[in-house]
Amino acid sequence: NNNNNEMAIFQPQQQPLVETLYVAMAVVLVASPCWCLTYETSSWMSSLLPLAENLTILDLTLPGSHDSMTWDLSTTVSDGSNDLPPALAWVLHEFHDLAPGPFMRNQSKTQGLSMTEQLEAGLRFIDFRIMYSSGPNDPAPATHDWYCLHFMESNQKAVKYLEDAKAFLLSHKEEILVLWLSRHGDPTSTGDAQYPNVPTEAKQKFWQQVLDVFGDLVFDTSPSPVNETTLRTMIDRGQRVVIYTSDYVEFTANSTKATNAQHIDNRLGDDITNETSTFSSLLSLFQQADAIKRSDKAKNMLYLQSMAAGAPLLQIESAAVLHFLGYDEDIARKCALGFNIPGMSQWCPMTLQDISLLLNYYNQIMFELVLANGYGLPNAIYIDAVDVNGTIRTGTEVFDQPSLGDDHTQTRYAYVDTLVLYNLNRTCTITKSHSSNPLCQELATLIQQRRAVHPLTLWNDPQHGRLTNFPNWPSTQLDKKSKKV
Repeated sequence: NNNNNEMAIFQPQQQPLVETLYVAMAVVLVASPCWCLTYETSSWMSSLLPLAENLTILDLTLPGSHDSMTWDLSTTVSDGSNDLPPALAWVLHEFHDLAPGPFMRNQSKTQGLSMTEQLEAGLRFIDFRIMYSSGPNDPAPATHDWYCLHFMESNQKAVKYLEDAKAFLLSHKEEILVLWLSRHGDPTSTGDAQYPNVPTEAKQKFWQQVLDVFGDLVFDTSPSPVNETTLRTMIDRGQRVVIYTSDYVEFTANSTKATNAQHIDNRLGDDITNETSTFSSLLSLFQQADAIKRSDKAKNMLYLQSMAAGAPLLQIESAAVLHFLGYDEDIARKCALGFNIPGMSQWCPMTLQDISLLLNYYNQIMFELVLANGYGLPNAIYIDAVDVNGTIRTGTEVFDQPSLGDDHTQTRYAYVDTLVLYNLNRTCTITKSHSSNPLCQELATLIQQRRAVHPLTLWNDPQHGRLTNFPNWPSTQLDKKSKKV
């Protein structure tokens, strides 16, 4: 590549054939000629298990997705929609033909992969947001059921996505899944504050549906809580679905097969309109992450970090004007300047996904700094725009939207492989296996080969907010293989 404005941790290999060869490489021989190591994103926990079997979920970092089921949003506002008064949500749901459904969906969608595709990509934390509502395009008096939501409700009932998760787990016998059930990512609210105007009977009926779907796969806390149960014990028991529930008492009637979501130490993302501050504060937090995890584990708390960002009000207002009234240079400029990225002065992100990809561009730098400098990571991360093979989109092309046509429309970063490598390094350190167990090096080699397909890739495109020298991050602290290409 002769573009002097592009930087990569590894030499980028964008050819589809090269990616296919690496992704397909699932088996290599190790020390014993009759024993084989496997590694794919779909079964990464199985690969790590021989080293990590005596650790707990609260010793790992799980790759996750934010607003996980928004890949299948309808154009109907959900009853009890987040960020709206319940009465207004009811009106917009009831008179859905008058609401600008497609536009609102574009301001709500954060993901493009189905439940099965996310699990195949290696995600092991699912942000499962639900609400009791009549179905898309149905009037309010129609039969209610539980749907997923992010402002808009999902096309299918929530239980369908859970059935997909179960099917995956039945075919991947050593994978563990953590689910968080809430309306809008709030671990502490209860009653109507969590699920507006939903009777307790409806909550507990759905909880029983969840138990019926997963059956014996559900982790039971009565023998031991999450922080005292090893991965091997969970697998031997066949209890590989850990479910955190908001509104725990009313929702589950104090079921031992759920963990109260108040045991989630949920750290929210920062302001996308001030990436300099966001980057600095997140880096500082990850430098303290090991201490936070130790403290949280002692209290049976799961340390969860959002690396997603909501849309600023100025962007939503500007996108609405540009969408419905046509392009206005002054509106676009005001919107663009609101992100405070040098050189970004005319492009107003038109969808929530546009913002997600922009934030992911800078998130990839954070992951590399953590890996290169031995910083810590939380027990789980939830992030937007997860793509196939465990990548996140960092380019400019969003799911289901026309391409912007630049050189980096489909650029991606190896999100899951990076977190698996982090887990491997930490596991081998904790178990003191770096020198004594060849599995540590063999697995690290495989993961690094996969990471090389989608490395940290930076380029200068100020129009779309992508810069190689912003924010003021310590580039000297990156891996020595970092190079300009």
